Amino acid sequence: MSTANAAARARVARSTLVRVELGSSEATLATLCAVSDAVGLDLVIRAHPGRGTSLRDRGQLLIAEYLGRAAHPAWSVSLEVTAGDHGQAIDQVFWAAGEIIAVEIIRHMGDYQGQYRSVSLKRDWLARQHRRPVRLVLAVEDLRSNRATVAPHVSLIRSILPAGSRRIMDAIHSGRPLGSDGLLWVRRHSTADRSANPAHDVPKGAVTRLVE
Repeated sequence: MSTANAAARARVARSTLVRVELGSSEATLATLCAVSDAVGLDLVIRAHPGRGTSLRDRGQLLIAEYLGRAAHPAWSVSLEVTAGDHGQAIDQVFWAAGEIIAVEIIRHMGDYQGQYRSVSLKRDWLARQHRRPVRLVLAVEDLRSNRATVAPHVSLIRSILPAGSRRIMDAIHSGRPLGSDGLLWVRRHSTADRSANPAHDVPKGAVTRLVE
């Protein structure tokens, strides 16, 4: 079938049909249905998982700000970096010439394995786009519920996320490559922390890393 014939059957301009064939994102759903029907095709729409919690969450922002302030000048730091073809994003990314650190900030871990798989796909997408090693870091808020979720997977975590809190923070502070994926525990200072350390100007809601 010629382009002209297909356009006539779809009752659209030939130029419109050509744009549809080339994958134009400007075509309306009605036009896509008409063109598909004209050439004997079924139009299929697929839904993909959304981005999930945004860094507009105050707790995530506090953690991201803490890590950004701790970063050596060798790192260029970005928030909510695109990491997929369907709107996915990594919460925070540290860029350097030889390595990228992709940080996913998790305040409430409901399903460790599911969350890890989802973030791994985003890391792999970044690696393909930028053609350099991408180290995945899960920055998890130190809550009793999160510790309980992680506990059954400790052996697996140590094998696939071998870098602990000290090593991760050393890489961020120093600007040196991290070299592997890792798990970073973080917590916010409580009122007790402030009263116990009056000499330290601990801002409300600030975070500090924990030893793994």
